[in-house]
Amino acid sequence: MPPLVLLNALVALFAFGTRVQAQSCACGYQDSNGNVWGQAIVSTFTQDAGAPAALDGDWIIATDLEDQTTGINIQYTAANVFEYQDALGLQASAYDNSGLVECAEIFTQRSDILYGSFRMQTQVPSVPGVVFGFFTYISDTQEQDIEFLSSDPEYYQQVHYTNQPGTLPDGDTDPDAAKDVEVPGADFTTFGVHRIDWLPTETIYSYAGDTDAGAPISSKTTITKNVPTTPSEFIINVWSNGDPEWSKGPPTANAIATVHYANLYFNSTTFSAASFNSACSAAGNVASCSV
Repeated sequence: MPPLVLLNALVALFAFGTRVQAQSCACGYQDSNGNVWGQAIVSTFTQDAGAPAALDGDWIIATDLEDQTTGINIQYTAANVFEYQDALGLQASAYDNSGLVECAEIFTQRSDILYGSFRMQTQVPSVPGVVFGFFTYISDTQEQDIEFLSSDPEYYQQVHYTNQPGTLPDGDTDPDAAKDVEVPGADFTTFGVHRIDWLPTETIYSYAGDTDAGAPISSKTTITKNVPTTPSEFIINVWSNGDPEWSKGPPTANAIATVHYANLYFNSTTFSAASFNSACSAAGNVASCSV
């Protein structure tokens, strides 16, 4: 077996775990940048068993209340995560003046993810007044985000990439940690792939989809400041708190994000590189799966 493509000495010390999706991928998952990841969560929400079944074992549906110091409270509810158009729907409900917005969030059962390549094929909400997020998180200073704001005038081709914190000490946006990116000609309301590649020294955010005329299009943005270094969980959510500076809203109609799949390829702190090599050897040193 060829030597593993390790990101650096630090990654070599962290795990390529033994929880792989299939025997044929026991020697890991090689991404388009040549990095090999030892573990995977592959969630296909278009499967015959239905979208909710793809959450079992890997994802938790959030049901917590987030009290806001200003604005409207956020209530995550299981009812807002459902089968929708043969895929997974995540909904922020139309505001009913109750003092909270019912929202949707799923997060990985594991919080030991450290570096990886994470992809989501999705259609963004078009109802104004919500945030749709795809991100790693363990604390407010160990977080990297893809966020879509449906109230953006160019919401169908504008995306916000942030390695938190995204602000400077004076409260201004940190241009080295937060990037607002417009992809001319893109149409995020059709299904495209949004991706985070989390490496020790940089986070690469990218998009691959179609223009509004149907031609292939792609975009890539790299942020080297505030790259997380702490094992984390992965989160997908749709929410609003009526903040006039960010989420805006709250929505006056149900705002739904539709997700075809969420594929996470990663290393973790759970097992050693030696454990990965043993599992690979036991599988006959098969080739890494291309992802």
